[in-house]
Order: sequence, then C-alpha cells, then structure tokens
Amino acid sequence: MPVPTPAASWTGSLFWLIGLSVAAFAVSWLLANRLRLGRPLYIGALFVVTSALSAGYVAWLGLGAGDLLTTRWGWGLLAAPLVAAFPAFGMTRLPASNRRTGRALGVALVWEGVVYGVTEGVLLSALPAFITWQLVHSLGWNGFGGGLARWTLPVLASVVVIVVHHLGYAEYRNRQLVPISVGCGLLTVGYLVTASVIAPALGHVLMHTVAILHGTELPPLTRPIMVPAPRPEAAPGASARKPSPGRHRPLLHGR
Repeated sequence: MPVPTPAASWTGSLFWLIGLSVAAFAVSWLLANRLRLGRPLYIGALFVVTSALSAGYVAWLGLGAGDLLTTRWGWGLLAAPLVAAFPAFGMTRLPASNRRTGRALGVALVWEGVVYGVTEGVLLSALPAFITWQLVHSLGWNGFGGGLARWTLPVLASVVVIVVHHLGYAEYRNRQLVPISVGCGLLTVGYLVTASVIAPALGHVLMHTVAILHGTELPPLTRPIMVPAPRPEAAPGASARKPSPGRHRPLLHGR
C-alpha cells in the first residue's frame, strides 16, 4: 500500500474518516431521501462528492494519484471478478422489476454500471479502508497486533461507511443491510489483499452490471419494496384463517 514519507498525522486521517462517514450518509439521505433526486442526477452528485473526497485525501497525504491507480493493477484485475462473484449472484436472487432493452440498456450499463459502480466501489470499499490503513501505519503499530489491526480495522471502517451510507436510503433501513454489508465488505477484503483500487472499483462495476442485466433496480428506488403481510394472531380457541394468496404490504417506499 503506498504511504507518504514522513507518515501523515493519524489524527488527520481520523478526521478524514469521520468526514467521509458523514458525507456518505448525507449524500444518500439528503439527495435521495429528502430532495428525491432521480437516479441519473443522483449518480452524478455522488460521483462529484466521492471524487472530491478521494482527491482531497490523496493530496493531503502528498501522494500521486498515479501511484494508487497503478499499484498491483494486474492483481486488481484478477481479484475483481473473484470478490464480486458472491454479491453478484445475490443480485440475481432479487426481484427483476426494472428490465431495459435497446438504447436504455446501453445508457444504463455506462452510467449506472460503470460510473455508479466505480463511484460506490471507491466510496464504500476503497477509500475508508485506505484511510484506516494509513491511520494504523501512522500510529506505528508493528508485530502481530499491528498486522491484525491493518487487516481488521480497515474492513470494520468500510462496513461502518457501507451501513451509514445505506441508512440514508429509507428503503434499506431493514435486514437488507446484512447482505449489502457482506457483499461490499468482500470487495474491501479484495482491496486489502491486492492493494489495488481496481479490485473494489471493477468488482462493484461487475455487480451493477449483473443487476442491470437481471433487471434489479439500483438505489434510489422508484418502487416500494414488498414483503408478505404478517398473519393476524388468532383468538384463543379460534381456528386460524389462511392468508389470502398474494397479500402483501409495502415495507418502505422509495422514490
């Protein structure tokens, strides 16, 4: 992993990590949940915010962007499909409610697949892990404890940012946070193993591509998520009635 010489202040990296977490929540909560931006505009705004945070932290460290992009890039290309395989498979198990064809499909693959995928791969998996790794390095932790911290704390920081970001979407304030955190967390592990930002960025692109081709709608959602309605409790001694087939209720509404 590229590091500056001399090492950056660990408190500075901590403030950057806190700022990243706040921004990750604010962009989804404010732009998607409150202002209800459409997905194309939202992706553009998310790209600008992520680019500003990434460029700002790298400049603060005194590193070159080229160093980060080219570090073990071959390993990044190899790892991307491996770490994306499980979460991409999970995408195919979701409802296909947004199938597109023709020009609409081509635009979606570029804007929602590549641009959105790279943006989320950096925001959720690469940047929080990179900042935390630099923080541990600046503290000078060595030996077994230092090695353990370098492998665990970046993953934990990434999961925190993943959860905080998705809590900004009203439709993900539920048990869906678990598979989302696991899937994106695997991309973070791929980044730590390879030290290549290509692993999480390309891995996220592959995930989004599978979702688009399958017809899974990416956030911000335009349709409510439907779950089976709970059965009413039967009175003591009364026979329970069978629920009507197809009876559902909306869990949370998107846009």
